[in-house]
Amino acid sequence: MSVRESNPPSGIPLNSVHLQRGGAFLIAGIVSGAFGAHAMEAVLDADGLDAFETASRYLLFMGAAILGATATRNEAGLGWVEWGTLLFSGSIFLLLLLKNMGWPVALLGPVTPIGGALMIGGWVLWLRSLRSGEGG
Repeated sequence: MSVRESNPPSGIPLNSVHLQRGGAFLIAGIVSGAFGAHAMEAVLDADGLDAFETASRYLLFMGAAILGATATRNEAGLGWVEWGTLLFSGSIFLLLLLKNMGWPVALLGPVTPIGGALMIGGWVLWLRSLRSGEGG
């Protein structure tokens, strides 16, 4: 019996792009967290390590939350959450990398809060669609 055959019709669609992205965020969060805990201690100062940990943690939190949200079969706003997570965590990782290489980072500074705003907006949309029954 294949995995697809064992998934009941009322279950989460296994081909959901949000399910795949949520899983990818979890993997990226685990890998970056382990990398940050071991390899980055020799490279980053305390503030840099805190920022690296924050970016890793948000990948984990948002990945798990996206997977949970797909269980409701409501996908409203999840694209915003995914883009926000990429911008938020990705910009932190990139800022740390460029700063460590001695490159200017001023242009990337605003990207992180834009990502945070997209995450918040996405979850607001998701929650509102639950209330109105429009998800999907």
